[in-house]
Amino acid sequence: MHRRRFVLAALGAAGLTLGTPAASAGPFNIVYPRIRPGGDVHAAFALAVLDLAMKTAQAAYTAQQTDIVMERGRALAELANGNNTINLHWTSMEARSERGLNVVRIPIHRGLIGYRIFIIRKDRQRDFDRVERFSDLKAFTCCQGLGWIDTDILRTTGLDVQTSTYESLFEMTQSGRVDYFPRGVVEAFAELEARRHLEPDLVVENRLMLKYRSDFIFYVATGHAALAQTIERGLVLAYRDGTYMKLFNSHPYIQNALGLAKPALRKTFQLDNPYLSEADRRIPDEYWML
Repeated sequence: MHRRRFVLAALGAAGLTLGTPAASAGPFNIVYPRIRPGGDVHAAFALAVLDLAMKTAQAAYTAQQTDIVMERGRALAELANGNNTINLHWTSMEARSERGLNVVRIPIHRGLIGYRIFIIRKDRQRDFDRVERFSDLKAFTCCQGLGWIDTDILRTTGLDVQTSTYESLFEMTQSGRVDYFPRGVVEAFAELEARRHLEPDLVVENRLMLKYRSDFIFYVATGHAALAQTIERGLVLAYRDGTYMKLFNSHPYIQNALGLAKPALRKTFQLDNPYLSEADRRIPDEYWML
């Protein structure tokens, strides 16, 4: 009964009704940005979720990646300006970024982007073994990306955070200019594996985790409300029929990361995320891995 009430509430919020999903307007031509040169090791799961949503909504679509590399800020600006360079981007939920855009408020990874484990030099583990309280972390310096909302979240807690471009963050950690580089549990291991030849001394710290409510969501360009509504309808229905959880529980990107990170066994410091919109704060718990 509780699950049915959740489904009714979620569908109602999206302006939907129970029953067989009606075929959506389309076909949709989805264009999303290239996040960095050389490919994005994280794209596979987001694209699998997108594919599930569109198929569950019975919507025909094509998806292609631009050749233009866009950091988060530029990608969001391109969505807002309506010039159709791109019409879809997945990135962290954040109140300022959501203004003026069509937002699908269903976390793509069930909140795992907000489960932050640390990339460190392998010879620094003994230093982190001495961390018992959150205040102990204030003696260390971490790094985050330019324009990332995670930078603001961590600074709000009093942590020392340096910023740079994505590629430079690994170099800063490898060289010892910073002590640690917090990454989501689904990000850290995949990134280190892809970069082993570049920064061979980097590993994932083995006992600590920061946790705050955050995840990637789909942002859809101005003028493409039908696409946003279709993705949202598909995801709500995929939760209803169990296919989203089947994907989450079987996809190697998620399951490999959880198996390696073992978040339940880590000493966890719970942090607030003051940058969520009120609508983000109302996202039902059923969409989060608690």
